Amino acid sequence: MVETLYQLAVKSKNDSKAVVKILNAFKPKINKTLKQTRFQYRSDLDQELQLKLVTIIKKYDVEKLDGFWEFYDKQKNFYNKKD
Repeated sequence: MVETLYQLAVKSKNDSKAVVKILNAFKPKINKTLKQTRFQYRSDLDQELQLKLVTIIKKYDVEKLDGFWEFYDKQKNFYNKKD
């Protein structure tokens, strides 16, 4: 069964394997981004990015996520204020 990022985020609070799965999911993007830096800095930057990602995963509160319609209303109100 393939787990969604949301499901892994929920599990990550109590399951280190879920954190590893999230890190692995973002690894291709991290590797692609690392190619924009000098070779000698890539290893250190890779470690820093992974540490930052773990910190964000642990702090992320999935209970505070808006549903689609709440998000839609916020966006609509935001853009209506600009007019």
